[in-house]
Amino acid sequence: MSPELLVVVLAAGASRRLGTSKQLFPIDGEPLLRRQCRCALDAHIGRVLVILGNDADLHRRAISDLPIELGVNDNWQEGMAATLRHAVRIARQQRAATLVLPCDQYRITPNDLQTLHDTWRPTPSAACVSRWHDYAGPPAILPIEYYGDVLQLQGDTGARALLYDGKRPRALEVANLRATYDLDIPEDMAIAQMQVIPTLQAERHE
Repeated sequence: MSPELLVVVLAAGASRRLGTSKQLFPIDGEPLLRRQCRCALDAHIGRVLVILGNDADLHRRAISDLPIELGVNDNWQEGMAATLRHAVRIARQQRAATLVLPCDQYRITPNDLQTLHDTWRPTPSAACVSRWHDYAGPPAILPIEYYGDVLQLQGDTGARALLYDGKRPRALEVANLRATYDLDIPEDMAIAQMQVIPTLQAERHE
């Protein structure tokens, strides 16, 4: 029997390289953080947890009416590892695996998350990652068995190194070009605004 799944939207960073808040960047007129939370909710694969950090009070207002759990990483300045540790501590308490969804992967759809879930569910002790050519990473599912090592991560590093370390079952992979799009540098904002973004409203009626 597969464990429950907690969908975690990582939104704690300060967006220093981007130069403006990723969380509030408008996609189709909607703050990206809110869009990502709706995407996670519309997938209907588990409870949704958002980890805030920098400007937490400001970003909380954009999602205050959504049926989500909130966590605040007060150690957000350390980098990604601190946010992941915060997320898996909460997931461990709930005895749930973790689907990691970065706030800035603006092209991800509910169907993408459903496909990850459906691929992972028969083999819950294996990780499940998004793959496109050289890219392998989030959205990704971290099994409960990985939590001990995730809690040892330090600095501005994610869990990618744990996914292919040879000590565990090989990670399951789901092909997804959309996972390669994110907001990291100013040039990415222009790409995001030029792209035709699949609307969540349209997908709900497919």
